[in-house]
Order: sequence, then C-alpha cells, then structure tokens
Amino acid sequence: MKKIVSLICLIAFINTFIPAFAATKVPAGTTIPISINQKITSKSVASGASIKAKIEEDVMVNNELVFKKGDSASINVMSAEKAGFIGKPGELVLYGGKVYDVNGKPHSLEFSKQITGTEKTWPKVCLGVSIFFLWPLALFGFVKGGQAEINPLPPIEVVIPNEFTLE
Repeated sequence: MKKIVSLICLIAFINTFIPAFAATKVPAGTTIPISINQKITSKSVASGASIKAKIEEDVMVNNELVFKKGDSASINVMSAEKAGFIGKPGELVLYGGKVYDVNGKPHSLEFSKQITGTEKTWPKVCLGVSIFFLWPLALFGFVKGGQAEINPLPPIEVVIPNEFTLE
C-alpha cells in the first residue's frame, strides 16, 4: 500500500513540473519594445550598417519570459544619405533587424522607418535671387541641410514576423 501511495505522489509531483519543461510557442506578430540609446546621424552611419539597440521591457508569452529587458537587439540601416549643398537634408532609412531571446538565439524582426533631416530653403532662395541681381549671394548655395538624426528616443515597437518555439 505504501508503494502505491508513494507512486501516486511521485506521479503527481512529476506532473506539476511537466508544464515548466514544455516548449513555448511565440506567435508571429509579437511586439517587442526596443530603444536606441546613442545619437546616430546620417553622417555618422553608412548604408548596410547595423545599429545597436536594447530591449526595453520583459516580453512574456503564456507567463514565460521570452525576451528579457536589457538584452541586445539591432536595427539595419538600409540607406544613409548625408546632407547636401543647397539645403538638401540628410536621410536615413531603417529596415528590419534582429532581436535575441532569453536563450541568446537571434530572431528577425519587422521594422521600417524613414527619418529625414531639416531642409534649409533659404540657400535656394538666395541662389535664385543671385542669378539675376547679386551674384555674390550665390555663395549661400554652399550651405548644407540638416543631418537626419536618431536621438535617444522612447521605445520603438518592433514585430516578430515568424512564429518560433522557445525551448
């Protein structure tokens, strides 16, 4: 009788831990807040570069931690154009990237954003006026526009496009 009771207790004890060892399915479309903590400009980064970021909040799926606050992430720079003469603004296009789960495995993410610097129109006006009246004003055409900047921003919501299993 003791063996039967101890066997039942053992089975009950093991069954309480089985859900802890089960794999967690992370659905496609799971959002993750990430942030970029350094200042990036269209002058300081090149096309094809990767910008370091970090996860801002823990992401739980079915009461299990999948993405931990402070873990690393990255965002890809699709194109970076420096500011040009005659007030042309700089431009950054960010697209996709990676985020790492609690096990350190990378997962691609969906993200797209275009950032444009400030356009300076007064050099264009001075250049146009200088053609007809005062040619020295043409020198104002050498003024550059503003660079596209990413300052430390509030968290950016990115999305995991594919379902995966966290083991």
